[in-house]
Amino acid sequence: GCMNAGKSTLMNRITRQETSIVDATPGTTADVKTTLMELHDLGPAKLFDTAGIDEAGELGAKKRAKTLATLKECDVAVVVVDTARVAAARGAVGLAGALEWESQLLSVAAKYGVTPLLLLNLKGGALAGELAALVADVRAALDPAGAMLAVPIDLNDGGANVPTAVASFLQAGVSKSKGRPQVGSLPAWCLTPDAAVFLNIPMDAETPSMRLLRPQALVQEEAIRHWATTSAYRMDLAAARSGDPARVEVERTRFLRALAPLLAQPGPKLLVTDSQAIDVVHPWTLDPATGAPLLPITTFSIAMIYRQSGGRLDLFAHGIERFKALKGGERVLIAEACNHNRITDVCNDIGMVQIPRQIERFCGKDVVLEHAFGREFPELEAVADAASGRKGLQRFDLVVHCGGCMIDGQKMRARILDMQEAGVPFTNYGLLLSHCHSPAALQRAMEPWGL
Repeated sequence: GCMNAGKSTLMNRITRQETSIVDATPGTTADVKTTLMELHDLGPAKLFDTAGIDEAGELGAKKRAKTLATLKECDVAVVVVDTARVAAARGAVGLAGALEWESQLLSVAAKYGVTPLLLLNLKGGALAGELAALVADVRAALDPAGAMLAVPIDLNDGGANVPTAVASFLQAGVSKSKGRPQVGSLPAWCLTPDAAVFLNIPMDAETPSMRLLRPQALVQEEAIRHWATTSAYRMDLAAARSGDPARVEVERTRFLRALAPLLAQPGPKLLVTDSQAIDVVHPWTLDPATGAPLLPITTFSIAMIYRQSGGRLDLFAHGIERFKALKGGERVLIAEACNHNRITDVCNDIGMVQIPRQIERFCGKDVVLEHAFGREFPELEAVADAASGRKGLQRFDLVVHCGGCMIDGQKMRARILDMQEAGVPFTNYGLLLSHCHSPAALQRAMEPWGL
C-alpha cells in the first residue's frame, strides 16, 4: 500500500509484537521486513512488510521496485487502503485518482497470479455515515465484481481484538486463494512401498559434517515418507576418474556391489546422483553387453529444480538449446541460491569451477561469466549495462541456475517469471552437466520426469 496506510501496524498486529517500526513519518519502512510465523490451519507462513509504493524521488523508485519484486514472491497480497487519505484526495483527483497506487498493486498481483485481499484501515473512524459510504465506494472501485475478500477495520482500535480479527482475515484469504499444486522432489512412479531409491552422494572439502545436504535430505525424506526403500552410497570420484585402470575398477566394482540389491528388487527403481558425478554414473549403469540402462537415473539438482519450479522442468530443458549456440562475447549468469565459503583451491566447486569449465570447453574462453549467490538476483528493471546497453537481467544471454533448494518455491517462481519477461533463456546445473557429458546422459536424466 501507500505510505502510512498502516502496513507495519498490520504486521505488528498479526505477529503480536513490534516486528516493524511504526512512526507517523512517511517512508519509515525503508526495506522489506520479513518474518516467519505459524498460522493455525495453514502452518508456517512468511510475511513481508513492504515500503510505501507512492514515495517520490529516486529512493522512492528503488523502494517501489523492491515492493513490486516482493509481490511476485507471494501467494496472497494484503493491499492496505488508508481511508482517511482517500477521503482527503478524492475531492481533488477523484476516486480513481485517489486509488491510483492501489489499482496498480492489484494489476501487478493479477499479472503474477497473486490473490489480493483488501484491508480498509479506518484509522479511528466509525464504520457509519460518510465513512461507510466511502468504504463501499472504494470496494466498488477496486473490486467491481465483488470477488475479493475485504475487511474494514481500525488497526489501532484498542477496544477490539484486532490481532485475532486480522489473523482470521488473513487465514480466510489464504484459504480462498487458488494456491499452487504441491510438487515433490521425486517422480510419483517411484513413491510406492515396493519402490527403491539409490542416492549417490560424493563428498568433498565443502561437504558439511554431521548432516546431508538439503537436496539429499529432501529426496531421502520424501521417499521414506512414501514407504519407498532408500540406500545411500558415497562414491570416490577421485578413484572413479583416476588414470589408473586398476583403481577405477576397484571403485566400479564397489559401486555395482552396492547397487546390486536394488537391481534385484522387482519394483520401481531410481538412482539419484550428485550432478558432478553424472559422467561416472551414466556409463557405469549401462549393461556392458547390450548398452541398455540398468535403471533410470537423474540428479539431485534436477530433482530440486523440478520441485522448486512447481514441476516446470521443461522450461529449464529448453535452455540447453541456447547453451549449444553460445558464442564469444555473450554473457552467462551462473546463479546459486546457497551462500557458503567456496574452497576453490582444494575443491571443484560446481558453480565456480565445474560449470565455468564446461562453458569454456563447449563455447570457448570469450563467453563472459557473472555469478549471483544467495538471495541476490539481477532485477528485471535496473540501470543499463554500459557495454551492452541492456538493463538488469536482460543483459544476459543465458542463466544457469542451481536446484534452488535454499530459497522457497515462491522466490524460484518469481525468478522464472522475471527471466521469461526479460526474454532470457535459462537452464539448470544438473541438465547442463548431463548434456556436457553426452546427449544420452541428458536424455536419461530427464526421462524419469516424462521428458
